[in-house]
Amino acid sequence: MAVDAARRGLGGSAGGTGESSRRRLRSLARANIPRRQSYMRLIASCAAAVTLAAALANPGAQAQKSTPKAPPASAISTGKKVYAAQGCNACHTIAGQGGKIGPDLSNAGGLHAQKWLEEHVVNPKKHNPNSTMPAYGGKIKPADLAALGTYLASLKAGAPAGPRPAAVPKADPQAVARVEKTGAAVREIAQNDNRLEVDYHLQGTAITDASLAPLKGLKHVVELHLGRTSVTDAGLAAIKGMTDLEVLHLENTKITDAGLAHLKGLKKLTYLNLYGTAVTDAGLEHLKDLTNLRSLYLWQTKVTSAGVERLKQALPKVSVVLGYDQDAQAKQAGK
Repeated sequence: MAVDAARRGLGGSAGGTGESSRRRLRSLARANIPRRQSYMRLIASCAAAVTLAAALANPGAQAQKSTPKAPPASAISTGKKVYAAQGCNACHTIAGQGGKIGPDLSNAGGLHAQKWLEEHVVNPKKHNPNSTMPAYGGKIKPADLAALGTYLASLKAGAPAGPRPAAVPKADPQAVARVEKTGAAVREIAQNDNRLEVDYHLQGTAITDASLAPLKGLKHVVELHLGRTSVTDAGLAAIKGMTDLEVLHLENTKITDAGLAHLKGLKKLTYLNLYGTAVTDAGLEHLKDLTNLRSLYLWQTKVTSAGVERLKQALPKVSVVLGYDQDAQAKQAGK
């Protein structure tokens, strides 16, 4: 209103000249600058508040822009099959299922990138020089490796599933020394885990049934390698009391159906390799109560596809590897 009055004065009112009216107008305009600045600050504050409210209403909008596209379900499914076919579940747990020898993989993707996981499969010692995991470099097809990496990278549970293995005391040094004297390598399976792996296979055929006698005094053995030794059915009597065993390698030994009877009490067994032995369908009958068994290798044995099917009726979760020729026969028989 004051400005309007000043403008009216420009027309030359009776109370003053045009110049004085212009001076009054400039004075009033300067007086209104702080008020205009306050209005501008208020408008800016309102705009900022609206922007903040929009962000709070949709907090994932920015994250969605930068989140990488999830792999297709088919790739994850293929990787899961590779995981089972390679026998990974014999040593590793996912969601409480599998072996307890290796690390729990329920949160593998939450801890490591896919590239790291694939590198670890190819050469575990690249990232962990003390790893006892076998290297799969040259043993797994590139496509299978990529699928396996995709599957492992998808595992982001946030925390290991299932209970951790109970702590066990250090092994008796004298008992270890007696076993090592026969030519075996004895080592703890992981840092801060006193459970044991015993490996005879480097001594080959020099290892006989008598070599296994000292095993009876060694506790908490979860992994035993007897592959490519001269062990027979009689020698397996030495391990029937090793009820902590989860992984047992008997490939290329003289084991027959009779020897498998000594394994009935190994209820924690998840992995059994009988490749290149004389085992038949009759021997599989001794394995039907091993409900934790997940990986069974029967390539170049006398087992038939019919025998495998009967075993799977008792152990539906077991993955059986027969080898190319026998697998082809099984498919042919199913037609």
